[in-house]
Amino acid sequence: MDEFDVCVIGAGYGGATVAALLARAGRRVALLEKTARAGGKTQTTERKGYHFEMFGAVGIPALNSRFHELVETLGIAERVPFVVPEGNAASVRYKAPDGTWRAMRTPLIASGSPQEMENLKRVYGIGDEELAALGNFYGALFAVDDAQLAELESVGMLAWMAQFGLATPLVSQICMSLNTLFVVAVDRLAASEAIPVLRAQVLGGAGRYHLGGYGKVAEACADYVVERGGVYLTKCRARQVVVENGRAVGVLTDEGTIRARAVISSAGIQPTVLGLVGPEHFPADYVRRVESLEPSWAIAGYRYVLDQRVFDAALIPVFSDQSWLDEARFQAMARGEWPEVPLIAIDVPSEFDPSLVPVAGHQVANCQVFCSADPESTQWEEAIRRADAVLEELWPELKQHILRKEPYGPKQVSGMSRDSAVPGAGGEAVGIAQVIGQVGASKPSAHTPLPGLYLVGCDAGGTGAGTHQAVDSGFKVAAMVDAALG
Repeated sequence: MDEFDVCVIGAGYGGATVAALLARAGRRVALLEKTARAGGKTQTTERKGYHFEMFGAVGIPALNSRFHELVETLGIAERVPFVVPEGNAASVRYKAPDGTWRAMRTPLIASGSPQEMENLKRVYGIGDEELAALGNFYGALFAVDDAQLAELESVGMLAWMAQFGLATPLVSQICMSLNTLFVVAVDRLAASEAIPVLRAQVLGGAGRYHLGGYGKVAEACADYVVERGGVYLTKCRARQVVVENGRAVGVLTDEGTIRARAVISSAGIQPTVLGLVGPEHFPADYVRRVESLEPSWAIAGYRYVLDQRVFDAALIPVFSDQSWLDEARFQAMARGEWPEVPLIAIDVPSEFDPSLVPVAGHQVANCQVFCSADPESTQWEEAIRRADAVLEELWPELKQHILRKEPYGPKQVSGMSRDSAVPGAGGEAVGIAQVIGQVGASKPSAHTPLPGLYLVGCDAGGTGAGTHQAVDSGFKVAAMVDAALG
């Protein structure tokens, strides 16, 4: 092939974003994806007319996100319209200390209405004093300035929350949300990472979706690369980053060698440095640092196709006061000590977009739990078994309406996204964990020590949670590489 300005490895949201933005800047781009479609862990697939997410996906913030900036910048907003369900599109299921299940319908963009406050009091058994403490907590979120945020890189979010004296059920709700957003232990989650995301959630809500499926923005970005004269290759695995004279100069693929002035990897820092390039091309202290990086946890679960509307909301968190996870609780699960109610997050894409199902009234849904990122671990099997029992209790009619039920765990996640490069990693949901010691000034740079090689995605350069972090990274790395190419 001809030489390109840039070769991008992986068409997840980080890779697809940086590829499209560089194509917009006039760079000739080759975008490589080892699977059949763009999107990475958030790709949308279709079977027999049913469109569903391969893994759970929730857009936060729902409004005014980097996603909106991306589609407006590229001029593709009409191709991938965003939707946020109106009304009370979330339905909390909380198991109270007395053993009763309590439900609460809430909007995805909270208004702070009197009805919402009354719901909190009813479901969690709290009063005005406890609500006032919650108000103090959210007030403090917005009072933290950038300098204070930097100081909070070494403070766990659970410790930061402790100063507000929140009632136990409110702590449970916030921690449940943080577990779901960051897929790490709340006590080790850096407050500097959590606070901006919670602020964005308050201002812009949760539950952004894209008509046709969550992966459609990444697909549109990949198409944009081709429209701008680039190349987009699917089912094309990067085998090796080609290094000549101490510089990355291309990528060896199943289709041959693609030469480029810059190589950008969205395959994860560990698979890139330790696998695609090789540690011999980096300083020893950099390699040791990369080897030591801790992944986020994994998400496992079931994909459902249902012949009836069983789930009554677009987003359904299921939890108790024992469900949310700090490091001690997560390690206890690894030892077989499980909470009665595992933390469960249910996404129902067809509640966002009814066109995802070919028959009116049918549903596609994704039930998610949390487990080890090790592709060889079997912990996920026990996790989804326990989730199954809870779902049967809450929705006893579920079984009789299942048309299709697909389990997935960290090995499948790894197969569709990043390869396993170190023991215990590969199936992670987000990338490297946003925990103390791996954020802010301690987060790996998008610019690697190997000239010509850059990283993009959740492992470097971005802020936020999940896909928003990946898209933010894409913006920042595109500007970095474009400037370097001159």
